Amino acid sequence: MSNLNNTAHKILDVAELFTQTQGFNAFSYKDIQTEVGVKTSSIHYYFPTKQDLATAMAERYIERFLIALDDIGQKSKTGLEKLEEAGKKFVDAANAQKLCLCGMLTSDALSLPQETLNELRRFYKESERWIAKSITQAIKEGGIRELYSVEDAAAHFLATLQGGILVARVHKDGSYMQTVLNQALALLKK
Repeated sequence: MSNLNNTAHKILDVAELFTQTQGFNAFSYKDIQTEVGVKTSSIHYYFPTKQDLATAMAERYIERFLIALDDIGQKSKTGLEKLEEAGKKFVDAANAQKLCLCGMLTSDALSLPQETLNELRRFYKESERWIAKSITQAIKEGGIRELYSVEDAAAHFLATLQGGILVARVHKDGSYMQTVLNQALALLKK
């Protein structure tokens, strides 16, 4: 991603916003052209196909998300605080009437190339790994009860956040997502 110039990043910014607010198949390169102020031929120069755009968006989003998780890991003291702060990323997105980019792309999985699907799998795998690590820390600290499977709990927590943000959109109410997060945390606590 570091080899992309400002124009390519602007294209990705607009495509990401469109995907998070409308869905990946709801916009065209012409829509991006209007927002960025470049010709569609310029967009095709950077991203020859819309599938190439999807893969680049996923790669960049995942890089940023993993950095955000690392930041949370460094700033939060307890495992439970880490989970809460990660969940707040979903609350913030819901308040902005956005969805998780990877969640939105996942809904279009049947129309995406293998490279993008590989990136989506990486997103879920890395997210679940980070959540599992935070849950393990919280168990050791006494904030979360012993679980039969930390990995299953991590998958459940992430699936709850992904599903919650979808339903919050229908309600047009970010507080709904906060309630989902609170309940997901309550189910883990002692």
